Amino acid sequence: MGVLAAFVEGWKRTIAAPATVFGMLAVTLLCALPVAIPLHGQSQADEAVVAWNTGWATQFTYETLGFPGTIANISGWLNRGRVSPALAGALAGYLGIWIFLSGGVLDRLARARPIRTAAFFSACGGYFARFLRLAVMAGLVYWALFRWLQPYLVGSLHDRWTRNAAFLLALMLVNVVVDFTKVRAVVEDRRSTLGAIAASLRFLRRRPLRSAVLYLLNALTLLLIVRLWYSFAYDAAAPDWTALVLSLVCLLLRLGAKLALMASEIAFFQGELAHAGYVVAPVPVWPDSPAVEAIEKLSG
Repeated sequence: MGVLAAFVEGWKRTIAAPATVFGMLAVTLLCALPVAIPLHGQSQADEAVVAWNTGWATQFTYETLGFPGTIANISGWLNRGRVSPALAGALAGYLGIWIFLSGGVLDRLARARPIRTAAFFSACGGYFARFLRLAVMAGLVYWALFRWLQPYLVGSLHDRWTRNAAFLLALMLVNVVVDFTKVRAVVEDRRSTLGAIAASLRFLRRRPLRSAVLYLLNALTLLLIVRLWYSFAYDAAAPDWTALVLSLVCLLLRLGAKLALMASEIAFFQGELAHAGYVVAPVPVWPDSPAVEAIEKLSG
């Protein structure tokens, strides 16, 4: 499968899974609402959490709904050394829920067909421990990048654009490795996290250019969505409800773009080493109740 075909296939699979997309939207909203109320009345002097003051709807959307993919905010919080407890708790809770749901989401996108709710959550539980180990390893790598690489680049590269590009390239490399590690863990039902990481590195080593182009296509799509949000959301004269609706639409598109990235990487991998719809793990089936099993034993 070519890069463009994998990109298109990723969006097709995402659009064909509306329950997954809207389910992730609901989870994000539920995680963000406990933080939205404190942000509504927050002091303008609290620059560690609120980067600007253009109305509570903007604060609600950007500082809470937008935190999963905002590397700049995370970097700013680390540099300031203080984080809002409410926002930190929401971030930790959201990441934990996302790690849990990732297995079911990837399994659904890999099969490219609807699965039952029981099968979805069975996949979530089956991959949770593996993805949790991967998250810990990836977290250590990200921490090392912010702790050592970023200060080193600041001291050695005086050109700001070159420095930012080098650091962004390192972050993207880690992101791609983590993404394809999850893909190989789900599609091939790999039990070992280290084995999945090694398999991901081998896959990327043989296809560095096409893998990078696929990732960049999805990244540019996400940047386009964010840019459109900047163009339409920040109107001081607009009522709060208008900004909120636009922000929710943008959030839905951002989540769709994230799922499309995962789906396109799955489609690309399946097209290279397997076949369409290939998933080693069988569809998980929720067990019958004890009463049903007792009746079956008696009838047998």
